[in-house]
This record gives sequence, C-alpha cells and structure tokens, in this order.
Amino acid sequence: MNKEEEISGTSSEPIVRVVPFQPHCFAFGGFEVQMLAAMESARTVGVNIAPLDFWKREPDFDILHLWGMELQHCNTVKWAHLAGKKIVLSALTNYPSFYTWLRYITSLVVGPARFRRAMLAQIDCITVVNREQRRYLVKILGIPSEKVMVVPNLVEDIFFEVMDGTETEVLGIKNYVLCTGNICPRKNQLALVAACRKLGVPLLLVGNVLTGEEKYGEAVAKAVADGERCRWLRGMTPGSSGLAEAYRDASVFALPSYSEQQPISALEAAASKKPLILANCPYAKQEFYEHAALADPNSVDSIANALRKAFDRPDKYRPPTSIIEQCRKERVGGAYRAIYQHLAQGKSDVAPENRTER
Repeated sequence: MNKEEEISGTSSEPIVRVVPFQPHCFAFGGFEVQMLAAMESARTVGVNIAPLDFWKREPDFDILHLWGMELQHCNTVKWAHLAGKKIVLSALTNYPSFYTWLRYITSLVVGPARFRRAMLAQIDCITVVNREQRRYLVKILGIPSEKVMVVPNLVEDIFFEVMDGTETEVLGIKNYVLCTGNICPRKNQLALVAACRKLGVPLLLVGNVLTGEEKYGEAVAKAVADGERCRWLRGMTPGSSGLAEAYRDASVFALPSYSEQQPISALEAAASKKPLILANCPYAKQEFYEHAALADPNSVDSIANALRKAFDRPDKYRPPTSIIEQCRKERVGGAYRAIYQHLAQGKSDVAPENRTER
C-alpha cells in the first residue's frame, strides 16, 4: 500500500475549488505553472477540482485550496473557515536557519507574521515541496506536524520520455548549456552568460522577461548578442515538445539562481537525465537535486568551474532517477487526491511524521 492509499481509505470524491497566489495577467511563473499542473494531475486521477469562481454566490464545494502563504488570502481563509470548508494551502516557505528563525520572531512583533499566524491556525493542511520546508513550518513557525504534507513539484511525462542525446543543433548550436525560466536578476542569467563565454561553451536561454525586469532583460539581450554561440528563445510553451527537445539536446543544465523553492526547470532537467549546475544555496540541497554541481552565484569563475566539471564527468552530476520519479503526474495527483479525501472524512492527521519523512 502506498502513502496515498494509507491516508485516503475512501472512494468518495470531495469537490475542490482553487484560488491562485496572484492574477496571472500581472505575473506568471513557475509557481503558477505548478498550480495549473497540480490541478490537472488531480483531475486526471478523478478529483472534482476547478478554479473558484469569485462571482458565484453558491458555496457548493467541500475544500478550498489556496496557493501562496501571503496575507491577501486572510479574508478568504476566514470566511471559508466560518462556512465550514476544509482548507488546504500550498506554501512557498523559507528554509530553516538561525537567520530565518530570527526574522520570523521579529516579524511576529513588527511584521506580517503576527497576522499570518492567525490565518495559518485556520488551515487544515499545508503542502510544501520538500522536507526542509516542512521542518521550517514545524520547527520555526510551530505548525503541528500532522498538518504539513510534502508534495513535490510536478514534472510532465514528456520530460521523462525523451531520448537522451546531444547531437541535434538548436538554432545553429549543439552540445550546449541550457537554462530555462523567467529572465530576472534572481535567476542570475547574466552571470551564466559570462561563465559560458569564459569557458567557450554554447548557451541556450529559454524564457520570457519577468514583468518589471525589462532593464535586466535588455542587459541579457545585449550579452547574448555579443556572444558567438549564445541563443535566447522566448515564448516557448511549458511542457511542450519543443521545450522537451531543448532539454534532450543539451549537454548540461544550469540555473545559478540566488533564490528558489523547488525550480521546476531543474526537475525537468533531472527527468531528462541531464547533469545539473545549481547555486550553492539552500534550495539546491534537497534530495531531488542530489549530486548537482554547486557554484557560488556571485562568482563567474565558480560557475565556469562547475560547468567544466559537468562537461568532463556528466554521470557524476545527474540526480538519481528513482528520486525524480516521485514527481510524475500520477504520483503528485494521487498525493493531492489522498489529502482531499482524508480531509473530507474529517480526519486531522493528514501528514504524520513517519509518512512524510520517507
């Protein structure tokens, strides 16, 4: 019996309605892609799930699933709780450290944490993407351990299915470094461009400029134009065959980002059996990115050295296939389905310690 079967034990399907972190017309990134993918994966395994219609007056659903742990959800949580709805929240959290503990304690006195704490007390289940984030919620925020469930980000099947290879040329380059995601200072693409030029290896960037970061986008465009074997593809659809082919034909995947939660792009690269280069930051030190080569995001030399290692010994820096299998659509959808069913039964031990730590 798998974990999902352990905590479900029923064939009834509650009705679930979903609220996003922010309007997609203003900002759309990995968190939004993941929300849509999670809804589709749950629907695929039989869950009655759809976006909440804010203009509809009838509360004809059982569970409200919110994405994001920000204060804009406070009133929604309050009224859902008063209406007797079960509430699930998928959170972006910090990683546990003395600094994040001190920051939280300070925020309880003079910041938003004092208001957020009341909201979190009304949540029935919080999902996070890895064990360290679960530990942050339990150890630092004091969330009961039975309320916190680890559900990793979802990787579309197409990234598991592509054949490995680096012979095809994309826009005139092959054996290239691939980096996908929104173009913004946080993801540090300018340093990656410089590192690839220093090492003399081709680079393919895939992604759109994040809203509000147009100046950074202009700088990246100029840096790419100055490089002989640098290319930048914009507007590629997430989960598309074209994107899967870009992973297939890459030699190395690199994301020297300063800050992430569980970047889907790195999961896609792991599913595509590519060696990973990540920044030496807390987000990189989770089981899904095991064996990745880590670089100092502030140092072009460090990034170039990590790239050299990955090109020289690619097998050493590939995450184990068994770990990334947890991110398949049917497993992620099954995990959400099990949570919904468990809550619909009125049970509170959604995520006992011994189950989430497997």
